[in-house]
Amino acid sequence: MIKKFDGTIEMVRDVMTIDNESFKDIDCSAETLCKRLEKNKQYELYVKYEKDIPIGYLGLLYVANLHYDGVWVDLIAVRKEWQNKGIGQELLKFAQERAKENGIDTITGLVKRENLSSSAMFKKEKFNCDETGFLLYIKGLKK
Repeated sequence: MIKKFDGTIEMVRDVMTIDNESFKDIDCSAETLCKRLEKNKQYELYVKYEKDIPIGYLGLLYVANLHYDGVWVDLIAVRKEWQNKGIGQELLKFAQERAKENGIDTITGLVKRENLSSSAMFKKEKFNCDETGFLLYIKGLKK
């Protein structure tokens, strides 16, 4: 079952459990993450459960600007025990369904070069890879 984030600290903790066993990318407390998610109305978070056990999540960022009107697959994360069982593929298909339901015809995913399994998943879903068109620049700003 895939559930939309309900704003509760319990569901944020489920997301953090998944993250701790996959990317280890969340760098804040559950309370801070809950507030961050609450204030971003363009972001949707979904959690995949298997018998009430959180096993994966999907983040979708809806973006509309001068040159793009679509949805970014922000992140698909799956706990180690459930990796390579089609969970990520299921979440990616779910993302495409959500985009279509919202009248969006462009969906984009950003994958690190070394993440071969995620690249394979996007390719399997017929996503085109643009290896030369863009560079990603990141700058952390101190608070």
